[in-house]
Amino acid sequence: MMRDSDSDDKRRGQLLSRALRAVRKIRPATSRDLARALGLSLRGYQHFEAGGGQLNIGHVMRFGPAIDCDPIGVLAAVHIGHPEFAAYVAQNKAMLAYMIALEDFVEETGPAIARLETTVWARAYRAMFKTLAAEALAAQAESDALLARGGHHPDCDQPPQTLDPARLGPVPEDGRRQDEVDGDEDADGSTR
Repeated sequence: MMRDSDSDDKRRGQLLSRALRAVRKIRPATSRDLARALGLSLRGYQHFEAGGGQLNIGHVMRFGPAIDCDPIGVLAAVHIGHPEFAAYVAQNKAMLAYMIALEDFVEETGPAIARLETTVWARAYRAMFKTLAAEALAAQAESDALLARGGHHPDCDQPPQTLDPARLGPVPEDGRRQDEVDGDEDADGSTR
């Protein structure tokens, strides 16, 4: 019989695997290079990327700079159950920016933070996310209009890739993708 904690660990592993794959889809890197950057064997890295074992925060934090993404965004994506979020914030490092702002807030406010009621936090977060949603949607509309006119995305040489969470697919029972079973193949199917 599976304990609740085992079930939670399995779900967390599946979400981590999907978040890492979402980032690798937009930030191509070989398994071998990532293993080296994380200080793992190739098999160890593949086990990590497949979501095997306990969530290793150190591995996630080293994955960020190794592939140029937001490692806090990867952890947040797992926690909120939306693995695609890791890819959404890979470029802009939104969660790292949030952590910097949070650190400043803690340093400026200190023990007075404990005096804030949950409703104050919820109201502030809702207002912040409403503002961010409006800005994100406006930026997306501007980018879409530019691309429709045959232009390029202003922030890069290539049009932005959209990530369809459904394309990440389910994680197989054993947590390993076919490319991990067949050998050291990269996300694009090439062998190194």
